[in-house]
Amino acid sequence: MSTLRPGRLLAALLLLAVPALGAIVVACGSGGGEPASSASPAASGPISVTDDSGVEVVLDQPADAIVSLAPANTEIAYAIGAGDRMVAGTSYDDYPEEAKALPKIGDFANPNVEKIASFSPDLVLAASGIQDKLRAKLESLGMSVYVIDPTTYDEVVATILNVGRLAGAEDGAQAVADAMAAAREEVRAAVAGLPAASTFLEIYSEPLMTAGQGTFIDDMITIAGGENIGATAGSGFPNFSTEVLVKVDPAVYIADSGSMSEPGDISERPGFAELTAVKQGRVYVIDDNLIARPGPRLADGLRRLLEYIHPEAQGAQ
Repeated sequence: MSTLRPGRLLAALLLLAVPALGAIVVACGSGGGEPASSASPAASGPISVTDDSGVEVVLDQPADAIVSLAPANTEIAYAIGAGDRMVAGTSYDDYPEEAKALPKIGDFANPNVEKIASFSPDLVLAASGIQDKLRAKLESLGMSVYVIDPTTYDEVVATILNVGRLAGAEDGAQAVADAMAAAREEVRAAVAGLPAASTFLEIYSEPLMTAGQGTFIDDMITIAGGENIGATAGSGFPNFSTEVLVKVDPAVYIADSGSMSEPGDISERPGFAELTAVKQGRVYVIDDNLIARPGPRLADGLRRLLEYIHPEAQGAQ
């Protein structure tokens, strides 16, 4: 089975979906909810944090002008109360509603460097994978870049706190982080003592793609009391053989749905009617924004995974 590192999933989906590309699975999507209220800027820097690529990012003072290169990054900025410091985003930015009105620097896969520079940002919030080569270009033009590429739920929380420091929105970031941590502990308490339920999570249907080791989705399945079958296929986001899927026979089957993926009637797929999950009515479809966009709504996704994987635990929350 071929395997993709977490940051490489986007490039693979581009190859799979072109020309009918609507949005990107990880760091994109659409959905509802309310961002946190705006927080007052923190005291002037210098500020030093380490991003998800291991690079130290230093600002002399909190950023006043922020450009986001991924919808998830935009969502984080608004959620922590730094929306008033956003000066541009991508054509895929759709959450919260205010983000749709931001000036655009191109799409996620092809942001325009000259356009980014025209906004004179203090901080650029980038992603990994398909955007890896952008960092050097942006930094050569004097821009500070923070790369967001978390591999666990807690790393998403840590990233939100770091962005809060860089944006001078520490109070708002802490409030979001506290809410996410509370959701994690709530779910952990609900599944304590329960046997892990074998779970398969479909990222993409043709070819069949799942979330493997070293991804925050794998981590979330584990937190929610599942045994992630996708982890047996390796790290990142590997393709998964239908024949192997039928052999391992998951108790729970979850497929994400969004502009990049529409699973349809899973029970009608060749061989799938024999799956225990299908026979027992344990097939679920989840909004991809709740599990594939590394931001505040992962808390909602974690609760939804608990509902699917251990419905008997709902009363324990």
